[in-house]
Amino acid sequence: AAALTLDGHGGVNIAGTNGSEVDITTTGAVDINSGALTIDGAALSIDGTDDSNITVTGSGKDLNLAVAGGGTQQLTLASAGTGDAALVLSASAGGIDILAEGAAAGEDIDITATGSSVRITSTENVADSIVLSSSVGGIDITAAGASAGEDIDITATGSSINLTSTENAASAIYLRANGGTSETVKIHSDQGTGAASVHLLSDVGGVTID
Repeated sequence: AAALTLDGHGGVNIAGTNGSEVDITTTGAVDINSGALTIDGAALSIDGTDDSNITVTGSGKDLNLAVAGGGTQQLTLASAGTGDAALVLSASAGGIDILAEGAAAGEDIDITATGSSVRITSTENVADSIVLSSSVGGIDITAAGASAGEDIDITATGSSINLTSTENAASAIYLRANGGTSETVKIHSDQGTGAASVHLLSDVGGVTID
């Protein structure tokens, strides 16, 4: 088990000089235990042919994967898996933050599913369970599907839908159909029985129907 032992009380130095390589080859495992381990190289490659892991077990300790230096560098997390969970970002107790602080055009956060769907789901029982917020710019929701059912559906099951605009301008809220001569605009109260089942109200001005 210890056919070769290197033991240096003042340290052990293994060096390949003049461009020569240091090659450690074994058909068994290589076990490195250290109080602190530093590996530096012009290029670093770690490859495995079996299940692998990088784990930090210390309480309150971090694991940082960073590409430092600026420019057009890139950090890629890639998986060739074909399962439903081929790539997983998981926080068992805390949250997950994705930040893009670039100010130039195109320095955005892009989530793209080619040939599949994008689903955002929350099970938190609070008023703001899912929030889409733009502090200075606008928000666009676009569906370009032309087949039946490829629509934009907004459904509140057991709750209300509130649309509010605070812009002091004409057409502050604008609903428009512009698809062809067969188009219609329909406002439908399905089960209301009261006198105000459909209610158009203007507190100060009038209501014009043309």
